[in-house]
Amino acid sequence: MLRSAEVSAESEFRTPEQEVIKLLEECAELRRMLKTISAQVGRMESRVKRAFPAAAAQVPERKISSQSNKAAITPEQALAEFDKVVGMAASGANEEAERILEAKSAADLRVIAKELGVTFPKSKPSIRAMREAIFGKVRESILLSRHNTRA
Repeated sequence: MLRSAEVSAESEFRTPEQEVIKLLEECAELRRMLKTISAQVGRMESRVKRAFPAAAAQVPERKISSQSNKAAITPEQALAEFDKVVGMAASGANEEAERILEAKSAADLRVIAKELGVTFPKSKPSIRAMREAIFGKVRESILLSRHNTRA
């Protein structure tokens, strides 16, 4: 009898609020551990660089904001590129229009999508998702231009 009371006291169900509090505590603990680990790695890197400066100079520094994250086109150029792709697709050159989008970097596609008002469910959509959304806007633009001739 005593044993069943111990089990029920230990495996008591939590309310949703208690569960959220427990999860937030775990997140805070993990964040503290990650800060500690990051600080330790930083100290180790400093020691290695001081002990072996020649070898450390050969390893390039990792830049968080690399050039690949920067768009090569302006918002105005993005709209001009979109108009160019729409014109190609409207004339029947769908493959060429798709190739133009395939040649664009993720940053350039992001600028084009932003200028077109495309929204994504994720904060960092895949390149494929951006291309598909932009080409969807291309098809939409073609359909709208065909129906725009009504009087």
